[in-house]
Amino acid sequence: MSLKGNTNEEKIWNYLTGAGLSKCGAAGLMGNLYAESGLIPNNLQNSFEKKLGYTDEGYTAAVDSGKYKNFIKDSAGYGLAQWTYWSRKQNLLAYAQKAKKSIGDLEMQLDFLMVELKGYASLLSLLKTASTIKAASDAVLTQFERPADQSDRVKTLRAGYGQTFYDRYAGTKTAAVQATSIQATGAFPAKITTNTELVAALRNVAANYKTLYVLGCFGWPMTAANKARAMREQSYNRQAARASMINAATADTFGFDCVNLIKALLWGWRGDKAKNYGGATYASNGVPDIGADQMITKCSKVSTDFSKIVPGEAVWMSGHIGIYIGDGLAVECTPRWKNCVQITACNVSKTGYERRNWTKHGRLPYILYDTETVAAAAQDVRYTVQKGDTLSGIAKKYGTTVAALAKANSIANVNLIYVGQVLTIK
Repeated sequence: MSLKGNTNEEKIWNYLTGAGLSKCGAAGLMGNLYAESGLIPNNLQNSFEKKLGYTDEGYTAAVDSGKYKNFIKDSAGYGLAQWTYWSRKQNLLAYAQKAKKSIGDLEMQLDFLMVELKGYASLLSLLKTASTIKAASDAVLTQFERPADQSDRVKTLRAGYGQTFYDRYAGTKTAAVQATSIQATGAFPAKITTNTELVAALRNVAANYKTLYVLGCFGWPMTAANKARAMREQSYNRQAARASMINAATADTFGFDCVNLIKALLWGWRGDKAKNYGGATYASNGVPDIGADQMITKCSKVSTDFSKIVPGEAVWMSGHIGIYIGDGLAVECTPRWKNCVQITACNVSKTGYERRNWTKHGRLPYILYDTETVAAAAQDVRYTVQKGDTLSGIAKKYGTTVAALAKANSIANVNLIYVGQVLTIK
């Protein structure tokens, strides 16, 4: 079956539905495959990269060439389904060699996956007839993947991944359109499920909301009651200088700290001044209440090499965390510099931005990563020029450059814009 689509996930969706799986069945299976491998067919289990001294690409090439001879018995998870047990890896290798394909070839792995599923007759039947994503996802988790952790939290998380794929390919709004809407209208989705949406939401908060660094707060409106609670619960907030800033904050200001900014958005924060938590529901959507140093340990693809970082990844240094948003920029909430949610330069120097040298980066386990839609999410955002605006100010607000704005809007004189002018921000 020839693969059709522009991205791995689109190709996998088309393959599975073409193989007879229902849309709910395909989504449930894909949610589990995403949890296992990120839908990356040459994915080597992260914990084995250092142990074996191979990257995904290096391991795949070494297995293909015969240089690495312990593929079957090394106990390392590999591929879409993170095949680990020796007999399954042996069968996968034999199948690839018979097909004269790389062990990391996507189409070959999908073919092999369907061969394996034929050995799970009742599961395959369910995937072909499933009318709910949850039923399909739970069945794949407990009957096929069978990881050590099969808790309700994991079931909810994987079914949520599946729902994202269903929404994307079964006819509802795409992630890129959703993210563009966040930036253009200021609205937030009920649940952020992709890196595209997370990046858009963070840009929105940094650009359009009045915020203040308040330790322990996850988007609380600075009402009198919330101010009192923040200072009661955190001694840091009771320090004279901090207390003065907190007490001076208006009720339309939202308090965050670094990790709570991330959690708040994933918990459904939407800037609602009438809600105690700005609309967030504590510890919801499968995202636990953990600190910055623990959150980075939950991430996959953790690395100190920032040359391959993708938007939506967490960036971390001891005791502090933010999110990379692309173009050498990150969003963080810190008492330094502006004392709020702000866009800063990530491990590079960029004119107009404070520089933060982060130590590590990694992919959050709570969202899907689709790097090909991130660029689209940043396109076609519209901004109407207000009195007092400057092009440099607008550029900084949206994490872009004056030159990029001028080019996108055919502006000959960067010092001349007018009230009511609608700018396209790419």
